[in-house]
Amino acid sequence: MTARTPSQRSLLLRLLALLAIVTFIGAACGGGDEGAEGENEGGIVENETEDEGEPQSGGSVSIALEAESAGWQPCVDAHSESGTMVMRAIYDPLTARGEDGKVRPYLAETLDSNDDATEWTLKLRSGVKFHDGTDLTADVLKNNFDAAKQPSSRCFAALQPIKEMQVVDPLTVKYVMNSPYGPFPELLMASYPYSPSNAEAKGKDVSANPVGTGPFTFVSWERDSKLTVKKNPNYWQKGLPYLDEVVFRPVTDEDARLAAVESGEVDIMHTLRQETVKNARNLGDAVNRIEFVGNNCGGSIFNTARPPVDDKRVRKALAYAMNQEELIAILGGEGISPSCTQFFSKDSPWYSEKIAKAYPQNKPAEGKKLLDEYKNDPARSDKKAAGAEVVVEFNCPPDPTLIAVAQGYQQQAQAVGFKMNLNQVEQATHINNAVGKPPFTDADYMINCWRLGSQGDPDSVLFNQYGDPNNNASNVTNFSTPELQSLLKQGREESDPAKRKEIYEKVHEIFNDEVPHVWTGATVTSVVSKPAVKGIQGWTFPGGKTKGNGAENSGIRFVQVWVQK
Repeated sequence: MTARTPSQRSLLLRLLALLAIVTFIGAACGGGDEGAEGENEGGIVENETEDEGEPQSGGSVSIALEAESAGWQPCVDAHSESGTMVMRAIYDPLTARGEDGKVRPYLAETLDSNDDATEWTLKLRSGVKFHDGTDLTADVLKNNFDAAKQPSSRCFAALQPIKEMQVVDPLTVKYVMNSPYGPFPELLMASYPYSPSNAEAKGKDVSANPVGTGPFTFVSWERDSKLTVKKNPNYWQKGLPYLDEVVFRPVTDEDARLAAVESGEVDIMHTLRQETVKNARNLGDAVNRIEFVGNNCGGSIFNTARPPVDDKRVRKALAYAMNQEELIAILGGEGISPSCTQFFSKDSPWYSEKIAKAYPQNKPAEGKKLLDEYKNDPARSDKKAAGAEVVVEFNCPPDPTLIAVAQGYQQQAQAVGFKMNLNQVEQATHINNAVGKPPFTDADYMINCWRLGSQGDPDSVLFNQYGDPNNNASNVTNFSTPELQSLLKQGREESDPAKRKEIYEKVHEIFNDEVPHVWTGATVTSVVSKPAVKGIQGWTFPGGKTKGNGAENSGIRFVQVWVQK
């Protein structure tokens, strides 16, 4: 059995990522020499082989995903990690994270800032075409940007640091910031250029007819059954992709997904469930495994605009009711998943032991006291009579492990006096309910099980969700305060890592007090594949010299995946 665990080197990578934040100020993000290695005329890139042997061209692979997504148009449709893998097959990102934690140009050739990081200049690679034959140009980026800056866009909040985009020449644009913004390259990791002509032609149907510049072109989509993409014959990275076809199959049942790999029904599966990680370890040499432990944690979010969880006494009572270790055990993560108290894991340079010790959980007596205070308040927000039972609604996708952990949380909440109703909601709907519809002020949930955190810079993790005073697509909790907004603005503009850490510690002090979300345990993710599938972990940047960040969060880039015949 091959078991590669990137978490073992995560501390080094995150420290390097921390240093990279300072490097971004007044420096190039990757620079010209990164894009120059291995390039041919017209921006076509020759890629070197991976350590697993000489890649072989041809063949098809299928992957079982944990869930279906609502659609595939950037800034229109929301995605979990499952959907992101599909997006990376059809689209290319402007930037990506390397093995060393640094963010580098990918579809962009260079990305440079001025001395105070208030302006960033991006140059596109030449000769890149969309699947419909149109050229990727600076005007296309401007078209995409203008659409993404509209209040109805899911990218609206994330793009608020940018004052404007200017077209410099046919392949170059300049992003002008509202204030110094060193983490800007992180923002472009989720920027997937798409064809404006296709978007105009398809209209409302564009989500089911995606056109990008990626290694694979869209073929067909049978919702809740399979999505098929085929090799892009005109891909700008010469010799790539290796595969002829990738088939994505949503298989929501964890046991069925793992069994599908074991039986050969599919070639790859991914999981974010600890019990499945454990079961995959027991398959021995029949499969290869890639496991990742990072800043991604399981937990729950509160819609702070909806009674009774609009009252922090109720939210904090629910936090105090929670016993993390019990819930981790229910999830099958005992001995696998550490508990979480904040957006950063213990080996992150942003982690705070002070915040961990102050995190409110496993104090049922305190929870009952707060609940009784709200329950007997004649002015309680749910408009019920003083003394009436406090009822909350908890939503989760219909996954057996999630149902089990929801039932565990229900018992803990009921032990302090709540009545908690459990609701099963299909994942695509679950995500859309939290995000709401434009202008994203009508989130349709009370409490959702959720995943929180990422490997990104704290600004990309926190500001996009909590830094905008208006409700938006990213602020799924509808929580924000002037103090929180001020701190997040300071964190965005500060370049000293030590000062930034102090700022984000203060941010977490607000979270501990206001409780817009609660945590359970770290999400140990895993990719499980048949041994013949290669290249999952070893993708490289264009030019083939610089290694990418592998299967971070168990997200696969299929551009360099191949099958040994």
